Amino acid sequence: MSWDEDRQYYYEQEFAKDEFIEEISRQAVYEFTNDRLRSFYEKNPDVMRPAVDALQEGKSLYELNHYSASLVFFMSSIELLLKATVLKPVVYGLVHHEALAEIIVKHVLGPTGFDRYEKLLETLLSTFTVLDLKEISRDDSATKLFNECKELQKVRNKIIHQGNNCTKDDAEKARRVSVAVYELIVLPMIGALNLQVVEKGVIKSVE
Repeated sequence: MSWDEDRQYYYEQEFAKDEFIEEISRQAVYEFTNDRLRSFYEKNPDVMRPAVDALQEGKSLYELNHYSASLVFFMSSIELLLKATVLKPVVYGLVHHEALAEIIVKHVLGPTGFDRYEKLLETLLSTFTVLDLKEISRDDSATKLFNECKELQKVRNKIIHQGNNCTKDDAEKARRVSVAVYELIVLPMIGALNLQVVEKGVIKSVE
């Protein structure tokens, strides 16, 4: 395959991802019910465990003054909270074939920027909660939370791909943002489905 053919294939694949996510965003409002989302969490109560583990690892590294490494884990926690904990159930709910759903999850929600699935998150939050993704912010920050996620993702990418280091303040900000994503986005979404988070991030029905 020539360079031009490789490039064309890449563009086609990226366009297909964008189209799929746009389609999910449109369908989510009309086709999703609380029961369909709840069923995924009930079948997969440990779906948030990797995000919790990444957050704890980030905290451990931070306490050892390994700030760049801790930021990487805090960002992993943020991405896992948003993609695996909140968005993955949506894809599974729309694709009624488990093996195919897993392939699509990896393809669409893989290593990609936050911009790609921002609309889907907006739709979910506005449909199942009273929250507006564009207006959510931490009490001690003038920057909207989702924009902070995007900014930190750039810092993380420079650490991984360019060998950059980050400051203690950067790492502390990443910690606070990861906790805020959990408290201000994930918990309201889980709570709206009459579910709760218990020890080690396990999700279960409210008794």
